[in-house]
Amino acid sequence: MRVIASGTFDHLHDGHKLFISTAIGKGYALIGLAVDAMTEDKEYAGLIQPYEARKAAITEWLALGGYEHGTHYEILPISTPVGFACDMKRCDAILVTEENEEMVEGINRCRALHGLAPLRTERCGLLRDEQGKISSTRIRSSI
Repeated sequence: MRVIASGTFDHLHDGHKLFISTAIGKGYALIGLAVDAMTEDKEYAGLIQPYEARKAAITEWLALGGYEHGTHYEILPISTPVGFACDMKRCDAILVTEENEEMVEGINRCRALHGLAPLRTERCGLLRDEQGKISSTRIRSSI
């Protein structure tokens, strides 16, 4: 199974690692990584790592786990919230959290317009600690 797992993945943290490893655990992961232009309106945008640094952090972390680009995953740039999910033929499922699950219905409508099969929804829980949801925004706010 080929699973889409998209995000900004800024300051790669345990929540991101759970999300990405869940995707790889379900099959070949198509990791959609937000390009720099998509980060300009986020909170603490000036503290968001550049695309290449975020990509390198993911690649390095996955290599430590024995995962290889092209064998277990690939990282693809995305420039919209839905990225390549609407028009990529070679994918079967999309990994979501409770925060972005509502996007799947729209993505599948879009896929239908392109003559593509709907994506199966796979779910991943959010990782929490004593302060709440682990998030890049929270990390950036403390830098």
